[in-house]
Amino acid sequence: MHSKWLTLPLAGLLALSGCQPTMPTGPTIAVMPGPHKSLAQFQNDDAVCRSFAQSQSYQPQSSGLSSPTGTAAATTVGGTAAGALLGAAAGNAGMGAAIGAGAGLLGGMVYGAHKSNQQSGNMQQSYNIAYAQCMKTKGNAVPGT
Repeated sequence: MHSKWLTLPLAGLLALSGCQPTMPTGPTIAVMPGPHKSLAQFQNDDAVCRSFAQSQSYQPQSSGLSSPTGTAAATTVGGTAAGALLGAAAGNAGMGAAIGAGAGLLGGMVYGAHKSNQQSGNMQQSYNIAYAQCMKTKGNAVPGT
């Protein structure tokens, strides 16, 4: 009986491991070589600017509740606990708590995944801006600037 109560929260925390935002691996914008630039010069500019953009883009903290993963875990745990309390208060304590905990766990996981995706998008945008600024400064053609 106790293993049933542990399985649901452990499964939720395991699922959260996939909710960590990912650092950009490269730009998602197209940049063309500037006038009179060789391919070798452009490739060198690209490598330098990728490194610059990586150092300038926002990086989440690696531990604690201030990180996106920590926030997602706290949201899931909090949602599970709140759901269990509401379910127990609503009726049959054991079954209501289990249903409430499951609903809270699911809601917390969905919210955590949404926040993680949002964080990844913000990091990519920050990376793209730094990359575009660097490439433009080096004399390359950046569309839309």
